[in-house]
Amino acid sequence: MQTDSVQLTISVPAALADSGAGERARVLLVLDAVRSERISWRAAASVLGLAPSAFLDLAREHGVPVIRVSATDIAEDLATLDRLASDRTPRR
Repeated sequence: MQTDSVQLTISVPAALADSGAGERARVLLVLDAVRSERISWRAAASVLGLAPSAFLDLAREHGVPVIRVSATDIAEDLATLDRLASDRTPRR
């Protein structure tokens, strides 16, 4: 994924400014973009340089849903399952 980047400068209390603070802030910013549906979880994994499975673990650890399913999606899936099940029913 080709992305432009910008460098941000933020102020935080000194107690939070350890050597990993910048990377944690970057990760949380990307997680927030996934949570608010500004980018996909796959794009976020790419931005962070993580394997998809590693990003899914990270998102889960932070309570960020990556898959959103609507009631309509579920109804369509159930209809498809019913159709597939009836297609497999042995005919006599």
